[in-house]
Amino acid sequence: MNPVAQTLKRIRWNLLFFFATALIGAGMLYYSRTLLLDAQKVHKQALSKRGEVQGKLANARNEEQELLEKFSRYEGIVARGYIGSERRLDWIEQIRKIKTTRKLLDVIYELEPQTVLDGSNASGFDFMVSNMRLQMQLLHEEDLLFFLSDLRDSMRAYTSVKSCNVMRQTRTGSAVQLAADCSIDWVTLRERSPG
Repeated sequence: MNPVAQTLKRIRWNLLFFFATALIGAGMLYYSRTLLLDAQKVHKQALSKRGEVQGKLANARNEEQELLEKFSRYEGIVARGYIGSERRLDWIEQIRKIKTTRKLLDVIYELEPQTVLDGSNASGFDFMVSNMRLQMQLLHEEDLLFFLSDLRDSMRAYTSVKSCNVMRQTRTGSAVQLAADCSIDWVTLRERSPG
């Protein structure tokens, strides 16, 4: 018998065991590689999901901040009296106070009934307007400017001066030199009634 054949006969079980373990090792290596690729895929998906969640969280925080800012502005608008029913008695009292404080000579005004402002389209709200015709006797143009400024700053409504005509008076022996005739809109926001 050939010495190589004898050696192979003696180590055949060892060779068979070696190839079987090599095959099992290759299979385990392939299986480990597959598990690694799957784990990497799951990791990428988790990172992507985490990024989405972080993005949504950041958006939620931004929306929360925007809502807080809008709510703060809304509270300011409510406190300023722009939303709700008209407060005509308050307006009349403020006009009287301004006239007294500024020592104005003659202030005559007439408030028209409240109407819905044309073209107003705020969801759930109607812009309401009351026009006021204002006539004043002035010593100086600044009397009118200060009056309008005080009116805007102290009123619990939004005031919009539509027009103001100032005319020189030709009275002799009178301190009054000018007369003003103004049209002012008082705008409030009223919640629209359902239906």
